[in-house]
Amino acid sequence: MEVNHLLVLQSDFGLQDGAVAAMTGVSLSVDPTLRVHDLTHNIPPFDTYEASFRLLQAVPYWPEGTVFVSVVDPGVGSNRKSVVALTKSGHYIVSPDNGTLTHLGQVIGFSEIREISEEVGRRSKNAASTTFHGRDVYAYTGALLASGKVPFKEIGEKVRGAKYKVLESLPATVEDGKIIGTIETLDGKFGSLWTNISREMFEDMGIQSGDQIDVTIYNGKARAFRTDIPFTHTFAEVEVGEALCYVNSMDHIGIAINQGNFSKAYNIGTRIPWRVEFSKK
Repeated sequence: MEVNHLLVLQSDFGLQDGAVAAMTGVSLSVDPTLRVHDLTHNIPPFDTYEASFRLLQAVPYWPEGTVFVSVVDPGVGSNRKSVVALTKSGHYIVSPDNGTLTHLGQVIGFSEIREISEEVGRRSKNAASTTFHGRDVYAYTGALLASGKVPFKEIGEKVRGAKYKVLESLPATVEDGKIIGTIETLDGKFGSLWTNISREMFEDMGIQSGDQIDVTIYNGKARAFRTDIPFTHTFAEVEVGEALCYVNSMDHIGIAINQGNFSKAYNIGTRIPWRVEFSKK
């Protein structure tokens, strides 16, 4: 596959210090013609599940051959693997093998995964450092790939069976006339709930725009929320301050308040042990 000189960075570093700039600088030192972009650097600290989800949100919309570097690495310096995964859509993901590949693997799939050889994919000037692999291994390896200076097949040994660590999640199911799933994340600062329940599951249940939906949210065994909410095309179909269900930009079901923050209004969190149930009224 031909390289396209596009490199996209993601981390939990934030922008309050020089960490992201150091990663960018290392990348451009490999090849100053690279076009380096940021996905986000506001992943909550150590949250590999959020890193995994945000990759799925962005990767499919970039050109084939784009290299993504994701550094959310609570195990930095340990014996966890450093890998490059080639998706079936033709994108490269450079990351620790700590669950960050979960969503892309489940939705798109990988054709091949290689473990990064530090003889190839480690910056020699920082060989003694063990706490900033984002700069010394991942950004460096990503730049080598994106520039074409090192082909994918020379990055390291192939991981047998393209195996990778998968994070625990609650799959969406249908039981006794109810669609049951989890709240994967929030829609950024807006506080809308993004579930893992697909639009197709609503369609299979015969739910159409304008229908009233019985929405129940649990935190473990405790019921945290229950009411009827309309399923609408747009936020504007309900009054300001009213709740709605809708199809979000991931083609999954979201729960929101028009010009409000659902998560804060009802103190709702994400992922296990949170569970959401939908049924048609």
